Amino acid sequence: MFRRIGSRMAALVKAYTRLGRFSGAVLVARGDRVLLSQGYGMASYEHGVPNTPTTAFRIGSQTKAFTAMAILRLQEEGVLSVDTPLSAFLAGYLNGGRITLHHLLTNTSGIPDYITTDDFTRTMGLPRTTEELIATFKDRPLLFTPGERVSYSNSGWVLLGAVIERVSGRPYGEHIRERLLEPLGMERSGLGRYGDVLPGHADGYMSQDGEMIRTPYLDNSNQHAAGALHSTAEDMFRWSRGLRSCAVLSRAATDLLLGEPAYGFAVGRGTGGRARVESSGGTIGYVSVTASYPDDDLTIVVLSNVENAAYAEIESGLAAIAFGEPYEMPTARVFVPADPEVFDSYVGLYTCSFMGRTSQMRVTAEGERLMVEVQGLAKTELRPMSRTRYFARMKGEVELTFVGEPAREISMVWSGHAVTARRVS
Repeated sequence: MFRRIGSRMAALVKAYTRLGRFSGAVLVARGDRVLLSQGYGMASYEHGVPNTPTTAFRIGSQTKAFTAMAILRLQEEGVLSVDTPLSAFLAGYLNGGRITLHHLLTNTSGIPDYITTDDFTRTMGLPRTTEELIATFKDRPLLFTPGERVSYSNSGWVLLGAVIERVSGRPYGEHIRERLLEPLGMERSGLGRYGDVLPGHADGYMSQDGEMIRTPYLDNSNQHAAGALHSTAEDMFRWSRGLRSCAVLSRAATDLLLGEPAYGFAVGRGTGGRARVESSGGTIGYVSVTASYPDDDLTIVVLSNVENAAYAEIESGLAAIAFGEPYEMPTARVFVPADPEVFDSYVGLYTCSFMGRTSQMRVTAEGERLMVEVQGLAKTELRPMSRTRYFARMKGEVELTFVGEPAREISMVWSGHAVTARRVS
């Protein structure tokens, strides 16, 4: 039975790969029994180096889960408390006396996200110290009173990394390696620094019209504790098992980590209404997800070195196969000729919100092409599937429907999430 399930899973991922919608590594396991562990596509398309289960990928915001675990371990050791104000560690930080570590861990601090600024994309390739990175946002006013609501902020996680560095006396990456990665046997995971040569590390790409295009360089110092770690499918499986068995955190700390609100994870319901714990990430050239279904002891790891890969769709399809639920094999999208006459109805500035963070989305017309640009992401073409329905590859795959003529909003399914962007001009 397990072999048949693994074969169906492999066929699903191969189908996405053949369509140019995936490149990376996948691991699925029930308990300690691995059902599928396979690499797909290339770690380097220029040199023909294939991906394998031991290929390392940047995991983006999955780093936040490791940051949260490190903070809770320090709390267990009596070094700090999540209720301590930020000012106790970073004296002079604006509003630091009003912001606690709990606020940072739950994205309720009100600190604006530095990644959504135009300056970030212009400077992301330059190495910076932790202090220099914090200086890019430390003087910006709060969006709201700390604790008032949720707004996803990478800035808060950089500050948590600075706290870890302050109390441990070591760089963030070294602390994470010693206290979390090594105890869990994650030998091919870590934080690469400027100039490091990392054997077996996948290059990052963007899929565009059937071609893999290398993405711009992003120096890890500009992601820090918010998104700088790399890992492999096998190592992320070790991490998931270690989290379940409380190998590096006590049961009480683990319950706090995955409680309400969770620290660095998304906890909810997945396929068939089953309990699901998700850690996911997206960064320049890479997307990833590690999902566990605790009641069924199922783990799914999907790591990709293509920024607009269908990673979320693959994870949900693999879960459906594991649970015997219906699922669909991917097919090639059918595009229709563009109709420039409708472009004037769609062109404009929109705002969309995800996890409380508001971003601008600008739709423009360039000849016979409709284009879209979201803060922090490269401009890309909207490919028409009908008069009102379009497809774009941004961070993951996005299907967009313009509502009204002229459009008053855009209804989107973005990597499996329903998002609405509303026109502001």
